[in-house]
Amino acid sequence: MPGHNALEQLNKEAEIEYNGKILDYGKTVPGSVAGYATGCIFIHTDGGDGTALYVNEGTSSTADFNAITVA
Repeated sequence: MPGHNALEQLNKEAEIEYNGKILDYGKTVPGSVAGYATGCIFIHTDGGDGTALYVNEGTSSTADFNAITVA
């Protein structure tokens, strides 16, 4: 996938400063797991209207991804 290495590099650099990934994507939104920085954006590739973009409002040790909706 184009840009995949750039995403890995971004997350690698961010984990040093922010203690977790700051951008990720996939078919399944992560549950309450570790490894995602607070504020991490997750692109739900299988998402639809209102379920395509999420933000971690939890911590780097316990993620809490919530859908971002546009009014």
